[in-house]
Amino acid sequence: MRIPVSALALGAALMAGGAALGEEGADDPRLGERVDRICFGRDINGFKTIKGEDDAVLLEKGVNDWYKATLIGACNYRQLKWAQAVAIEQRPAGGCVTRGDALLFSNSISGDFSFRNSTRCVISEIYEWDEDAAAEDDAETEEEGASDEN
Repeated sequence: MRIPVSALALGAALMAGGAALGEEGADDPRLGERVDRICFGRDINGFKTIKGEDDAVLLEKGVNDWYKATLIGACNYRQLKWAQAVAIEQRPAGGCVTRGDALLFSNSISGDFSFRNSTRCVISEIYEWDEDAAAEDDAETEEEGASDEN
């Protein structure tokens, strides 16, 4: 049985993406547990980039339920911050996303996902995300600093 080279390359990229996140994202208090999938009712409720972080995007499921998806492909912060819409490739009406699934980001205000107006990114990892955890962690650090002074 022969495995296509593209499948081998994708597998290697998925493993490399996971290793890289483990090294740099481990100390980020906003990063929660790794999850296998995110299931959306109809479509992805929202998305946003993480300032200064390449190859990652936050996806919103429901109301204020965020997940960090690390990405493979031409998916850097400078490019994705201008995206106007996101869709799950091959499932424009929603569904679940897992590792290896592709997201399409449209630069068109009308949501045109044609080749010249979109960026295709493959998901390598998915993590729960708590934006408020950074503020809570900062508050705890300040309290510890204040008690050390006494």
